[in-house]
Amino acid sequence: MERRLPQTQFTKREILDIVNDTRYNPYTGGLHFPKPFSDRLVKKGKLSFSSDRGAPIDYEFVDTHTLRWLFHGFDWREEYYEAYEAADNVIFFFHTIKGSTPPEMRSFCVDFNTNRVIINNAQIGNDEYTSRDTSNRMSFGQLTGKTVSGDPHEYTDDLVGKVVAWEIGSGIWLTHHYINTKFFLNEIVPGPDPFLTIAEPAQYVKIDGKKQLYLFSWREMAGPGIMGWDIMDFSNMTSVGMFYGINEADRFECYCFTRSSGKLLSVEDRKKICKDGLSSIL
Repeated sequence: MERRLPQTQFTKREILDIVNDTRYNPYTGGLHFPKPFSDRLVKKGKLSFSSDRGAPIDYEFVDTHTLRWLFHGFDWREEYYEAYEAADNVIFFFHTIKGSTPPEMRSFCVDFNTNRVIINNAQIGNDEYTSRDTSNRMSFGQLTGKTVSGDPHEYTDDLVGKVVAWEIGSGIWLTHHYINTKFFLNEIVPGPDPFLTIAEPAQYVKIDGKKQLYLFSWREMAGPGIMGWDIMDFSNMTSVGMFYGINEADRFECYCFTRSSGKLLSVEDRKKICKDGLSSIL
């Protein structure tokens, strides 16, 4: 049985052409329900991020959508970026890296409560799969020169066993089953019968267990191979995240989405969904 929906396969050269196609705006997409942009980083001006994977990266936030970044020993580079408030004093921002081969991007979770950061480096092109599938690598670090507090960010099994219904748009709901530390089950249930149920590769990172703040990363391997990266606030049942990759329409996307509300589901909730559909428990 074929475990993936049919996808057009491209050469690495064709992938670059898709990413560089200026006819389409990659910062909007089918699930584009963003929060207001944050100017918190502009007010900070300059920040430096250190991690466990190499030299610090310096950033200057020029305005709400323009940043400059520098690896020590190289020249400053300017990029478009977007930043959002993920939780109290926690900022999520991301940008692509123009001219990179293969195409690359970075996303960040910056916790000003503890001065700790999570840096995610992603690319389009996965040697283990296909040239259109994404791959990513996360590193844990801090604001350079700042004193850190709280527990270190780390991979976690805290979410294993939980089932959550998330609203990803006005009246658009899906369920996540965090089945183990390597995979989750993504399910769309508009009525008594599931429309779609897929197991996808996933990673979970604890940002702040006391505040129930977690980072969730996954790859849509049953579909076009795009990456999702999502900061989930279980104390308020909201989240903010992004998609990155080549979508089902064979267009490049790199855009923010939000989950405006959610609900932890019990076993009884799951039984009721199977009988009457997801709307019966919302």
